[in-house]
Amino acid sequence: MVEAARTTLLQALRALPRGVGPGALRGLTPQFEAAVAEDTDVDLRFRDELIRVLGPVMGEDTPVTVEDAAACVTGVDAKVLVATLPALRAVLAEVRGLKAHLTREAVRVLSRADACLHQSPRLTTREALERALDAGRERLAAELFLLHAPVPVPVEEALGVARGLFGDGPPPRGAAVLELARGLDDFCRRAPLSTPDLEALRELARRADAERETTGWPLLLERLRTVRPRLLPQKPLPPLYRSLTGAPARVPLAGSLEALLR
Repeated sequence: MVEAARTTLLQALRALPRGVGPGALRGLTPQFEAAVAEDTDVDLRFRDELIRVLGPVMGEDTPVTVEDAAACVTGVDAKVLVATLPALRAVLAEVRGLKAHLTREAVRVLSRADACLHQSPRLTTREALERALDAGRERLAAELFLLHAPVPVPVEEALGVARGLFGDGPPPRGAAVLELARGLDDFCRRAPLSTPDLEALRELARRADAERETTGWPLLLERLRTVRPRLLPQKPLPPLYRSLTGAPARVPLAGSLEALLR
């Protein structure tokens, strides 16, 4: 991969006029960053081209390696580039290669990318990684919403929520609301609920009620109000009510999730 990038860079250098100077190299910044490697040997092909393009302007200060020329172009020390760019390129390739994002491995890839962003200087490769990570977070948030609907997960919180979900991080804000939202479909599939299942659901609801300040809590309250007739065992109706066929089920105007399950 690096060798292919070096071939592309060499072709671009050969297309530049003699003595054009370092300003002409700024347009090749992505190619230089892609070609930086840990090999410190002087490549005679690059030495000759760099002397031809830069020598008449820079004289004795002319860089003769890809890494030193990349430092001249980016303003970042060559040793820092060598220590930073291989890892940046590797994690960028991983992020771009993700298909599904709500998996433990995908979340770890996104977490590594996030850590790289905080540890890296401002480079075009870093900017490309930032764009890829932003897109990955958006897709992760969309996949989390499918799991927790109708409770949304903000893009900026998606990575933390996913890490908590897989046990690789602390519980996120609103964890109990998310847990109830995530499990409600399963309770609906088992409806009408047995006494142990109903008690388990009430316990989840009690914990979620402690997070009623979160944006997802009122959405979950409405969802639970909608599915409540399916969840609770039907109580026998008095004879008068039994004669009123088609009478709608009465859902209480409860002020908490737990109260809806009484």
